[in-house]
Amino acid sequence: MLVLTLSGLLALTSFISCVSAQLASGYSIGPLTTSSAKWAVKVCDVTKYGAVADKSTDLGPPLLAAFEACIDGGVVNIPVGDFAMSTWVTLVGGSAWAINLEGVIYRTGTAGGNMIYIEHSTDFEIYSSRSSGAIQGLGYEFHSQGEYGPRLLRLYDVINFAVHDIALCQSGEVYNMIIRGANEGGLDGIDVSGFNMHIHDVEVTNKDECVTVKNPSNHFLIENIHCNWSGGSCFGSLGLDTDIYKITYSNIYTLSSNNMMMLKSNGGNGSVSDCLFENFIGHSNAYSLYIDAFWTDLTLQPGNGVLYTGLTFSNWKGTCAAGNTRPPIYLNCPSTEPCTGIVIEDFAMWTDSGSAEYYKCIDAWGEGECLRGGSAHTAYGTSTITVTAAPDVLQALANAYTRTSRTGYSAAKMPNDLATPFDISSSIPIPTIPTTFFPGATPATKRAYP
Repeated sequence: MLVLTLSGLLALTSFISCVSAQLASGYSIGPLTTSSAKWAVKVCDVTKYGAVADKSTDLGPPLLAAFEACIDGGVVNIPVGDFAMSTWVTLVGGSAWAINLEGVIYRTGTAGGNMIYIEHSTDFEIYSSRSSGAIQGLGYEFHSQGEYGPRLLRLYDVINFAVHDIALCQSGEVYNMIIRGANEGGLDGIDVSGFNMHIHDVEVTNKDECVTVKNPSNHFLIENIHCNWSGGSCFGSLGLDTDIYKITYSNIYTLSSNNMMMLKSNGGNGSVSDCLFENFIGHSNAYSLYIDAFWTDLTLQPGNGVLYTGLTFSNWKGTCAAGNTRPPIYLNCPSTEPCTGIVIEDFAMWTDSGSAEYYKCIDAWGEGECLRGGSAHTAYGTSTITVTAAPDVLQALANAYTRTSRTGYSAAKMPNDLATPFDISSSIPIPTIPTTFFPGATPATKRAYP
């Protein structure tokens, strides 16, 4: 599996200027020491420790040596050039340090695991000061043989950190980034769990998770995300002792993906609560808004089911692929733990094929569309609504009656939408980091290098 795994983390990004209610007050976000201050302390250039930009000499040992030299503060510098990496490194500890990746690291080793694994560290960032750095996993060499390669980058128990302005090809992570994988399941983008995260301005191409929240998690702000032929964004899979709350997804653009947002579980217990999903644009996705409490890819877990409660879905626009067979609203909640307090408002999706679509709610209570009104929190079975006219037409009639001017399902597109996904048998080209990740939105943090 090619995935950036983030767990037990305090923060993802730095230098943010906006504050959200879903982020926890009183806690810093990102590195505590500025990049310039780290450069002033010490620079540990990998070429001084044996690295050669010849696309042949192994970068692994020089990278480890450079880290050990800068473990107490400074910058591990990987300069412009093509570097091969055949042995993986685990970088343990460190404080007030950084990796500046200007060159391109090409995977030449064949081991599994993690190419670069950073753990038990504080005040850290990995970035490219010129936005030219990349890690090329060459995953097609594995995928074409029906196998999976290593993760490119993994962070565990890292406090006050940022990952930004680099490209990961055939893997993933957490602002001003582009992550590209082939069109095959198991090639995750960003999987994250923890506390007080800000993930923003990221583009993901793959056929698995785009930006996915794992258990346990709380106080996340995830915004300006471009799922460009992907599996889509998710919560889960969730089972025992689920504890997820105060998560905001905002400005999420999803093209030709499995879903725009899916919350998935199978049995289990605990809850997902007090979350907001606003300003979603979708084009030609299989599912749009999807809660599945019977996700059979996960073995049935003990318990009455995960409770989904206090979730708001607001301002969703665009199209689904076939709304007459896969409803753009599909809430499949457990009868033993019905969904409650769900709000769906300003939802306008229309089908690419056919002339009708339907919404389906099973044991789901709340306000809007097919939800059962009230707060009884008891099982009732299935409620469906059939829609036989595009929301633009319905909205025009509603506007005439209410004298409002809300829009229908029409939604903008991104200029860099892919026409087709990436094949598993070919190398994925290293892209340029985009300057926007959601229509009309400016990145919260400008690129390190224009």
